[in-house]
Amino acid sequence: MNRNFVRPREDMTPEFAPDVLEINGRKVYNPKVVHCKIAGYLPLSPDWPVDPPEGKHYERTDKIEPNGDDGYKWVYVLVDNPPPPPRRWSRLSIKTALAQAQMLDAARQFLSSTEIATGYTAWEALTDCDYIEEGYGGAEAWNALLDGAAQALGKTREEIDAFLANIPTEG
Repeated sequence: MNRNFVRPREDMTPEFAPDVLEINGRKVYNPKVVHCKIAGYLPLSPDWPVDPPEGKHYERTDKIEPNGDDGYKWVYVLVDNPPPPPRRWSRLSIKTALAQAQMLDAARQFLSSTEIATGYTAWEALTDCDYIEEGYGGAEAWNALLDGAAQALGKTREEIDAFLANIPTEG
């Protein structure tokens, strides 16, 4: 199959040129451009769109469209980028950052008074877990925890978000 030359099917999906063409009853092995054109297969452009708007990217569909009079090109659609994966921090990196910022005691007090499940405090969870994942418990619970931490630490939510952004994340 030669993926450089196509002709459209009825649904505009590409039919790729075979490696051996039959032209006027004769088999043509390793056909050249001229043979493909005689058999109705035109070049398929390898180009794709560039410079999508921020937050979007192009994805190729399974369809082709004419590219001028001399070939075809893939049809692309503009789609939203997927959300980034949640950040993850080791408990060591969080506790170290809190200690370096002289906020460990205040964070311990706040997290010890905050339950993430009945009878289970956020401080216990922080000491039990291998890592903390951004958004744990859902967006509402995560935001409530960070808003509470900001208030307990005498910070703004923006300062808490900046603090977290400066802690090294786990892969």
